Formats: sequence, structure tokens, C-alpha cells
Amino acid sequence: MKSIILKKIRDLISKIRIFKKLKASTLIETIIAMLIVTIAFSLALMLMLSISKNSNNSLKTKAYFLANEVLVKTKSEKTYFDQDFDYGNILIKKTVAEYENNEELFQLNISAYDVRNYKLVEQNELIIIEKSK
Repeated sequence: MKSIILKKIRDLISKIRIFKKLKASTLIETIIAMLIVTIAFSLALMLMLSISKNSNNSLKTKAYFLANEVLVKTKSEKTYFDQDFDYGNILIKKTVAEYENNEELFQLNISAYDVRNYKLVEQNELIIIEKSK
């Protein structure tokens, strides 16, 4: 009877000891693990900087839509002369020039610039302006 109880106690103790002892890590393993973590952190940081560097895509998109709006408005209202439009942080410049010495063919150029005068978007289109008789 006593041996059965001791056996059950040993079984319970072995079940309680779920975690077995682990061997200690060596200094080399620790240094390699730290190196891997440092490389992973550096790559993540480079990725974040790359994404934040290209954050002016929203500004370019806004400039594209504003330039397109000026283009459509110019063609619908037939206002074919040089003009500047200021939309806060975006400046739209519209120029109309004669194309290859043709009296009825003109080049409409619409460019969008940011505050630092960096060109964001440029649209060119040939238009026909018929001379009134």
C-alpha cells in the first residue's frame, strides 16, 4: 500500500514538473541573436524611411487633379492665354504657345509646382484655335 502511494506521489511530482531545465546559452549564441535582431530592426527602419520619403504622392495626386481641372476648364471656356492659379501649397502655371509656326495650332502646357518650386506634374496638349474670318 505504501509503495502504491509513493508511486502516485512520484507520478504527480513528475507531472507537476512540466518545465525541464534548459541548457544555458553560450556567449556566441547570444551575440548572434542580438546581431539578427539588429539587422531586422535596421531593415524595418530603412523601409519606414523609404515610405515616409515618398509621402508627397498625395501632393502629386492633388496636383494632377488640379492641373486636369484647369485643362478641362480652359478648353470648355476657351481661355487660351497664359495664366497662374494659386491653390495654397500648389501653383498651377498655364502657358499657350504657337506650335511650329502654325497659326491655328497651339500647344497648351499646364505645370504644377509645390511651395519649393519643384515641378510635380506637367500636361501638354495640342489645340486648334480657328481664326475668326
